[in-house]
Amino acid sequence: MRRTLIVVTAVILGLVSANGPAAAQQRPRGIPDRVMLQPDDLGGAVPGPVEDGLVWSLLPQPCADTPVPRPVVSRTEAADLGTRFRIYENVAWYRRDGAQAYITELKAQLARCGAGGDEEGFDPVAEDHLGPDTVLFLGTYDEGDRYVGYVAAAVGHYVVVVMMSDSYLGAADLTTLNGLASAAMSRAAA
Repeated sequence: MRRTLIVVTAVILGLVSANGPAAAQQRPRGIPDRVMLQPDDLGGAVPGPVEDGLVWSLLPQPCADTPVPRPVVSRTEAADLGTRFRIYENVAWYRRDGAQAYITELKAQLARCGAGGDEEGFDPVAEDHLGPDTVLFLGTYDEGDRYVGYVAAAVGHYVVVVMMSDSYLGAADLTTLNGLASAAMSRAAA
């Protein structure tokens, strides 16, 4: 009887410790729906798949010759915000401090390889504007005359990237983009 009690206790302790910090580092099966932007965040728009042929990276790497930390798993969705804007969201999960390492490297690459003026590429706008480990930047094209807006943020093990394109003027509304990024960060933190 005593031997059975010891074995049962050891099994219970093993199960409890398996659900501790080591379990938090295991690879997730996918990014849960609750972490992604929802119709309530998007003015009723229902997110869906990203169209084939999207030319903008949803996990940007401004310096083509310098790699960025890669996630274990990621998920991407898109939605129309009214008739003018298209919103893209990429949520990526990293082990340990990989999410913060990605944002640190992204900031460094934007400073080193960012475009400016009439160039095409990535143009930094603001760092830590929505809190630590956040960055606002543009993806410029048409000789720098048009752009998409990006916000990237590290939230725990997640990197959240929200991108906005404008079908009319080719100039994203950065205030709306920041609001959507804040909502995405809140979802990732919950």
